[in-house]
Amino acid sequence: MINVQLTVATNWDPVLIEKLAKFPVKDIYGCAPYNPVGGGRPGYILRDASKEAIEEYIKQIHNHKMQFTYLLNAPCMSNMEYDREFYRSLINYIQWISDIGTDNVVLTTPFLVQTIREQFPKLKIRISTIAHVNSVNRAKFYEAMGASEITPDTMINRDFRTLEKMQKALKKCAVVPIVTDGCLFQCPFRLYHYNCLGHASQTQSNRFYIDISVLSCSAIKFSNPTEVIKCRWIRPEDIPQYEAIGINKFKIAGRRMSAEWILRSVKAFSERKYEGNLVDIIEGFDMSFGNLQDKDPTLTFSKPLGKEGTARLVIDNTKLNGFINFFKEQNCNAMCDECNYCEKWAQKAVTLDKAGAASYVESLKDSLNNIFSGREFGIETAKPKEKKKKTGLNWNPNTQNIFEEIVKLTPAEFQSIARMAVGSLAEGNARARESDTVEDQDMVKAFLEGTPGPFQGEMRESLKKRGFQI
Repeated sequence: MINVQLTVATNWDPVLIEKLAKFPVKDIYGCAPYNPVGGGRPGYILRDASKEAIEEYIKQIHNHKMQFTYLLNAPCMSNMEYDREFYRSLINYIQWISDIGTDNVVLTTPFLVQTIREQFPKLKIRISTIAHVNSVNRAKFYEAMGASEITPDTMINRDFRTLEKMQKALKKCAVVPIVTDGCLFQCPFRLYHYNCLGHASQTQSNRFYIDISVLSCSAIKFSNPTEVIKCRWIRPEDIPQYEAIGINKFKIAGRRMSAEWILRSVKAFSERKYEGNLVDIIEGFDMSFGNLQDKDPTLTFSKPLGKEGTARLVIDNTKLNGFINFFKEQNCNAMCDECNYCEKWAQKAVTLDKAGAASYVESLKDSLNNIFSGREFGIETAKPKEKKKKTGLNWNPNTQNIFEEIVKLTPAEFQSIARMAVGSLAEGNARARESDTVEDQDMVKAFLEGTPGPFQGEMRESLKKRGFQI
């Protein structure tokens, strides 16, 4: 068996260095919470570290025979890199990074890649996942610019054909996937999110922002467990599948996490085994970890993330053996809509507290509605929530009775919402049939449309018990 190699995030906790040195960790990476380039986390959630503390930290890493990698991987510097005064301060900062013994830098923009290659040749260049390297051709471009490692776009973490071809095509450059990424598969917020995070960690930028991407992402994941399975995390047990195609180094993220969390993840991937909840070693499913909501300067997170724990999300890793094999042949980008593979595994391995998840999602959506309506920004003229209008439609008495019976099966605090939402859908279905009466078929369709993914199974069983064909 090949010895796995790891590159691991630091939160600047001194206890990490000695403990990580006991595992197959080749280098540790991090950066100051705020710097001229910025990175992939907002500065306010990270542990502060002075220049003196960082310099001493790097010395201790070298004493333990590991390397240090500095992150300069924001995707945008607002074109400030072309301002002469800012450019000089940027070069001075990189000079400091080099002077204190940094071995490698993680970069996103071709501007920085080529600038550092020209002016700081002793710094080895690694390409961030934020650069969206998702093809052989793009990887070869970065290799030609001077990259020694590339962390590919996590969206291709299960695209074994592309990863294998990429590694074979690169002559002097290693492919190093992130194993702990829990972002949505083909996430629509991802590029915008990284831009926001980059500016929120730059010394020269307005750091104020509201993380709508996290709120939106969480609402989707906790509404539909299938999306949790679709995320491109990699199980510790599946490391050999990647080694078989020539990849033998892996990246563990988690700069905002505790030393305990980082070490637990490192141990699991070093041993290629974890008999527990993947939420405990993968990022993206526990946004309230470390009281993140209390650190948010806008307080937008406070209400919804305070409810995250009630959802009790569990991804039982012991029930996922064999899961990865399917992806060796499947083209997920093209075939996802025609496939229910992840849905079946979600039913097997993912559990949620029904009431807690519903409450959490409702709170997330309320916060997002406040933002998109303008209320968060004090726009009092924003369109208020409309009250349900009388439709004039009649309900078949028997349909109405069954409707009320099923609504009463939901938790008491959600019954009014369910009655309004599902009732509106049922009446819409009746109108679509050009009928002025809501019948069983309209109601059944409405319940199936209006029930969140985690609770679809129970709803279907309830309808079947009442004689409806599903």
